[in-house]
Amino acid sequence: MATLESFESTLKEVVQAKRLSASKMTKLTDIALKSMENDTQLVSVLFRTHKSLSVQAKVSSLYVFDALARAARNQVNKQGLMGDLNSQQGNCATFLLKVEGVLDSLYQDLVSSGYTELKEKAKKVLDIWIKSNTFPSAVLGRLSQYLKEAEKEPEKVVAPAADAKSATNPALPTTPPQAPPTAPSDSSSVQSTLIALLSQAANAVASNNNAQTNSNTATSAPSVTPA
Repeated sequence: MATLESFESTLKEVVQAKRLSASKMTKLTDIALKSMENDTQLVSVLFRTHKSLSVQAKVSSLYVFDALARAARNQVNKQGLMGDLNSQQGNCATFLLKVEGVLDSLYQDLVSSGYTELKEKAKKVLDIWIKSNTFPSAVLGRLSQYLKEAEKEPEKVVAPAADAKSATNPALPTTPPQAPPTAPSDSSSVQSTLIALLSQAANAVASNNNAQTNSNTATSAPSVTPA
């Protein structure tokens, strides 16, 4: 578990930094590749951390998903690994299958932000995955559809500040303010979502395991360093 703790602490350093660090990203990738037997825990940490971040930090989180997914795909292609979601011990192939289980939720979260920059980064990463066959075409097609639908939505804007007069003499409410509803625990809801999505992945992607392995030939994914 020490390795998983190291993975989570390094992940938070990467995504919470003001600028993306290539050296820390390399360190994080190395830790992940050495921890693939704990694939479910890795995906859980990735997804839970992503959901807790600000919009700006989610750009770095997306780059982490990209770096780890392509590193895992490279190992799958090199070693001819097969993914069995029923296996008690994970590897790079099962890691990719479990990442597939959260990709829809990941991209829905990215596009729902309404911020143009985040959508552009999501499209750039998706283009890389398509060119390098990182994930099955059916999965990537769904992600493309999310982006197309998001293009129809307006960008979110910051509400204008109140003028000086209204700020000095605010209008009194005619009814007593109501206490906001208590939000459910984000951690527990994210964990529940992840479990459900991984369960869906087990049913949805197991049938095309062989097809995916055959389609991903010895072509290695290009190394792309985010700007």
